[in-house]
Amino acid sequence: MDRRTDRRTPLFIVCSPLPHVGKTLLARLLADYFQADGRTFAAFDINPDDFALAQQLPDHTTIAHIGDTKGQMALFDQLIIADETSKVVDVGYKCFEQFFTILQEIDFNSEAHRKSIAPVVMFIAEQDERSMQSYGSLAERFPELPLVPVLNTGAGTVARSRDGFRSKYATIPLQIPFLPPALKTALQRSALPTPANDRRPAGSIADLQAWSRRVFLQFRELELRLLLEELMPALQLRA
Repeated sequence: MDRRTDRRTPLFIVCSPLPHVGKTLLARLLADYFQADGRTFAAFDINPDDFALAQQLPDHTTIAHIGDTKGQMALFDQLIIADETSKVVDVGYKCFEQFFTILQEIDFNSEAHRKSIAPVVMFIAEQDERSMQSYGSLAERFPELPLVPVLNTGAGTVARSRDGFRSKYATIPLQIPFLPPALKTALQRSALPTPANDRRPAGSIADLQAWSRRVFLQFRELELRLLLEELMPALQLRA
């Protein structure tokens, strides 16, 4: 295996141009996935006036501001470090356009490729005109950036058609299964509940763990597909 590919730094950018679609839930699940996998990870919360991810994971999350040059440099200087630390960025809907404008202006994808950083955009796909237009715009502006649609069955207007959310990459839409409110509240605690750290009935803990495993399996399959996509040119040359 190519040493550069084997030692890359994962960077997951979770986003949506709409509020209340489960974006922070997805960012939290990615963080829990890395933690369950024994990986070092760091999270960044870009949600003005509502830093929910930082509240849930205060020991792993940095609150970021991109309203001025100083804040932008502070954030992107950390995202471009090739330290093999898995990173999750929760981009608030109010910062959606500004974040990707900065990404384009600094040619982040080219620099990331040079440093073996593997950025992936996790886009909450809603059957909404603004959502589909934003997805299409990102696909045009960043043709080499993996763009993964995520269907959240817990959102009120989850996309039922995938036609507006196609990807040229070896990615298929991920799906977040419905999570009962009581279990969602449990997930928003500082740690994923286990029998050792939670006093509620073991059944509810097991339900949440089983639900999380279904999501984590999708994350692992996604990483494998993206890795295969990256290795494909080298494999074709050897054939």
